[in-house]
Amino acid sequence: MIRRRDVLRGSAVLTAAALAPGALGSAAAEAAAPPAAAGLDWGPFTHEMRPWTRWWWLGSTVTEAGLRAHLGQFADAGFGGVEIQPIYEAQGYEDRILPYLDARWLDALDATTRHARDLGLGVDLTTGSGWTMGGPWITPEISAGRALTEQWELSGGERLGAPVRAVQPPHPGLVDEEKLSRPDLRPPMQPLPEPPLAALVARESGTGETLDLTAHVTADRTLDWTAPDGHWQLTGVFSGWVLKRVERAGPGGKGLLADYFDEASIRHHLDHFGDAVGKGPRGVRALFHDSFELEATDWTPAAVSEFARLRGYDLVPHLPKLFGTVGDADVRARVLSDVRETFSDLFLKRFAEPWASWSAERGWLVRNQAHGSPANLLDIYGAADIPETEYLGAEALDIPGLRKGAGTVTPPKSLVWRFASSPAHHQGGHLVGAETSTWRDEHYHVSLSQVKPLVDVLFSAGVNHVVFHGTAYSPEDAPWPGFSFYASTELKPANTLWHDLPELTGYITRCQSVLQSGTHGNDVLVLWPQHDLWALPDAGLGKAAEDVELTPDYKWQGDPWMYGQVTAAGGIAAGLEARGWQFDWASDRQLARFHGSGSGVANAHTRYAVVVVPGAKLMPLPTLQKLHDLAVAGATVVFAGDLPTDVPGLADLAGRRAAFARLRDALRAHPAGGRDGTYRVGAGRVVVAAGDTDLDRALAGASAAREPVADSGLRVLRRRHARGRHYFLANVTAERVDGWFPLGTAADAVGVLDPLRDVHGVAETRRHGGSVQVRLRLDPGQSVILRTFDRGRLNGPGYRPLIADGDGHPLSGAWTLSFTDGGPALPPSHRLTELVSWPELGDAEAAFSGTARYTLAFTAPEAAGNGAGWALDLGDVRESARVRLNGQDLGTAWALPFLLPVAGALRDGENVLEVDVTNLAANRVRDLARRGELRTDFYMSWRTTAPDQWDPMPSGLLGPVRLVPLA
Repeated sequence: MIRRRDVLRGSAVLTAAALAPGALGSAAAEAAAPPAAAGLDWGPFTHEMRPWTRWWWLGSTVTEAGLRAHLGQFADAGFGGVEIQPIYEAQGYEDRILPYLDARWLDALDATTRHARDLGLGVDLTTGSGWTMGGPWITPEISAGRALTEQWELSGGERLGAPVRAVQPPHPGLVDEEKLSRPDLRPPMQPLPEPPLAALVARESGTGETLDLTAHVTADRTLDWTAPDGHWQLTGVFSGWVLKRVERAGPGGKGLLADYFDEASIRHHLDHFGDAVGKGPRGVRALFHDSFELEATDWTPAAVSEFARLRGYDLVPHLPKLFGTVGDADVRARVLSDVRETFSDLFLKRFAEPWASWSAERGWLVRNQAHGSPANLLDIYGAADIPETEYLGAEALDIPGLRKGAGTVTPPKSLVWRFASSPAHHQGGHLVGAETSTWRDEHYHVSLSQVKPLVDVLFSAGVNHVVFHGTAYSPEDAPWPGFSFYASTELKPANTLWHDLPELTGYITRCQSVLQSGTHGNDVLVLWPQHDLWALPDAGLGKAAEDVELTPDYKWQGDPWMYGQVTAAGGIAAGLEARGWQFDWASDRQLARFHGSGSGVANAHTRYAVVVVPGAKLMPLPTLQKLHDLAVAGATVVFAGDLPTDVPGLADLAGRRAAFARLRDALRAHPAGGRDGTYRVGAGRVVVAAGDTDLDRALAGASAAREPVADSGLRVLRRRHARGRHYFLANVTAERVDGWFPLGTAADAVGVLDPLRDVHGVAETRRHGGSVQVRLRLDPGQSVILRTFDRGRLNGPGYRPLIADGDGHPLSGAWTLSFTDGGPALPPSHRLTELVSWPELGDAEAAFSGTARYTLAFTAPEAAGNGAGWALDLGDVRESARVRLNGQDLGTAWALPFLLPVAGALRDGENVLEVDVTNLAANRVRDLARRGELRTDFYMSWRTTAPDQWDPMPSGLLGPVRLVPLA
């Protein structure tokens, strides 16, 4: 358990001096020291190494005393910081509201940062109320845009009798929390102006001839034009508004969404925010932007002119193709791809980069969830100081005993999570965030044991800055269980999960102290073929053909654009990951910053051994030229499948195709003797890999290092430190992993750090075929960190994995069960001859949520001695258990498998076992609801049914409980 200012229990076992994690990748003097001096300690912790939590202020009904108390609880529970997100109000508390950005709200912000600083906590702040930028200061004219279209038909000699106008749809109706708001607190519905005309084009249906008629429309919207001979279809495109309101905004911040393609609109929002908050950091580390939920936003008033500037040709003649089905299908696809790329560029250059620059001028970092944006996600993540992905939870993992949870079961999305970690790696970033456990299960059903595997799969994809989702500020007088946010993971003191939460935060802190140290260890750079998606009618989103999107948004789930085999890239990358190759993604724009040499490719921050192009069919000419130049300079470029076949887009198509063909020929002009698919290009080479075997051979030939341990099913992450490597290994499979595994990188010595148990030791290794092999034993749910050293030896005790060997000795006898803390009332004590779930004992027990103590007197098997080499297997625990044996603290069992070592605690004769088990809060919430006493004076969204319809959740120590020998 890690609590505020605690020193790790096992930190100094093998060390003479502590080594700060940040120094692991930087100090040249330490790099020359023998490994024993560095040792296997965790090093000192920073607040950024601890997990953070999103902190919802419902209606900002906060007080300084409440803020101070909440922050103290966060610090005591092992959190490192909070992200303030002011949101919609609770009903019945309107007289306590602090309107967003007014003087009292800013006083509350100052109180928060002041008390946080005193407690060693960090503070982030959303760049607005709720999420997505906007508010009542955004008028319809500068709000998020929507293309409106109208069509008319004229024959030769006719004039258009109707005005050239489009009907702007009205404001959408109230939704969710807005319906609950008092009328004076509801979002303003401003009058709507007439949508201006963006362009009017006429197309003759027989010849396809087009005429731009925009200049022929007068101020009163009359078209001053007579149709020539033929049959003409007129298409008018108008700059309308989507009228989307800021998601979940609070009083003072409710209003329209800003236009993310228009820097003036974004600046207007930022300046309003900045004028209120001030030009200094005000105790805030970073400004945050949540995932983009822009819905139908697909236009901006400058779209036509920006398109011409960025793509080099006029969009107006192609508008009938874009908004209809006329014309050549290939031309339409190319124009559509160009439109999507234009909006991607605008999103980057008019929002993401200006926001980052504006924030930096005021002393703030930016933390951004790029997923959901209508852009190349890698570029948007790359514009942030702290790129952040997310994982709702309910993961489809096969760990025995792991509850899947309510709602949709989602496989880990590591290929998409790498979109956040990759730019951080190759742009010199330190932190990679993840909104974590948003919807892991139903409200008050989420357990610590469910969260650990979720965190482990995020770590294995490069995440090192967990931000939980999250915690609601609750007034002191709010009836239990206090205020809640509508997403289901409730990390708050009123939830029984809080009792042993420091075990989870301690585990995360230890892991992140390593994962934030040194630098990444990836050596394969994979080019993301975004243009293959943009050229598809549905942009890879799996929507109906008639639902053409100008601004497709790519969400973190990756379905189907990554995992649906829409392009070859997802399958190829999944194979690389499964086979243990350590890789990062790069966009075309990011690849352009690299240069080649005989040792690979490098930019100002990092290097990779090889570049892989995963089956791209379309590739911009500058990108293919860049790949050619990298190879000429000495690098290896591997095309998985084949070379790309064409350029995207329409401008100068013939000229670009000719240059593209010349480059393709140059890449294959000089076959390397004796190696099919390998070509000499300047000082380097190009490899066309037909399948996985060829691809692996090419990567190894470029000195990339595969990690064979991935063949076992373990999740693998490799990082560098000054003396060697770190490996994070997690078993999220259904089977035990037990065997000898070679490491992909050389090592003279290997240590093991166990972040769950806070222990470490020297790894069991052997030399085989000139390389080191490590003995690994990991049961499902377990994880370890290896720390390797390039030179020298490690001296100290060996690491002993916590792996049961055999069925062991069942503990039988009469258990005493006493309820010690919780509510609504403490049930009576029980004497149990067999372990059963609390709800089976009676109504009072079925309604109870809290902690109960199990006590058992037993005689240990003679073979167990004092317990050295033995462990206590608690079997099924619902949900966490603090264990003492003969008065000696064995620790807390909170993650699968529920196993604790008993070395030195057993004795001859009678032994006394005490197990304090804490269950979920769900049963007490259910009881309140069934009695009609559950107060939810705020918007809520139950994941399954209302609480009064829930079944009681199994609770307590269910066993079987055994003493088991360790392997």
